[in-house]
Amino acid sequence: MRFPKLFERLATLAPLPPEEWAKAEAVAKEQSLAKREFFMRPGDAADRFAVVLQGVFRGVRVSPRGGESIKAFRAEGELIGAYAEMLQRRPSMTAIEALEPSRVLVFQTRDFQTLEQGHVCWERLARRVAEQHFLLKERREQEFLELSAEERLVNFWEEHPHLKGRIPQRDVAAYLGITEVGLSRIMSRRRKRTTSPA
Repeated sequence: MRFPKLFERLATLAPLPPEEWAKAEAVAKEQSLAKREFFMRPGDAADRFAVVLQGVFRGVRVSPRGGESIKAFRAEGELIGAYAEMLQRRPSMTAIEALEPSRVLVFQTRDFQTLEQGHVCWERLARRVAEQHFLLKERREQEFLELSAEERLVNFWEEHPHLKGRIPQRDVAAYLGITEVGLSRIMSRRRKRTTSPA
């Protein structure tokens, strides 16, 4: 077994027989990416996805005017790929970029479909991953509707402590839907509150 920690992590989502994981390892390809290198660009075929072995990625949508919207950050043990486009068999609309030197385990969609046809565990795993993805998107939508920018920032770092010091402040601001200046003001207010005498 080449990636026992990854196997253990995925097996917590759905029962995964070791012999099935061996089949997955046989068709997967390890890939290294430099900082700022793209795993996928807009217009690329959405025919592959990967599990992050090491590093951090950001998923970005670019508007016709050139503005960036950060969809998500993904780190060790998490999946990267253009999931919606994969389901629709459309080219990727998302740029997936490494924010630090990274390694991923890449699966071609057709190979994963072959695994699914061979054992029900892969279908169950895919369903659990899709459920988690849906819940994350639902939570983010709810936060934008109900919480202030500062509350969203607090939640972000509580949920992603492993990303501290690994992603640029401008990307955090873009993910939260505020400007970098706005984020600096929030952080400044928070520092003042924590350092002010009681």
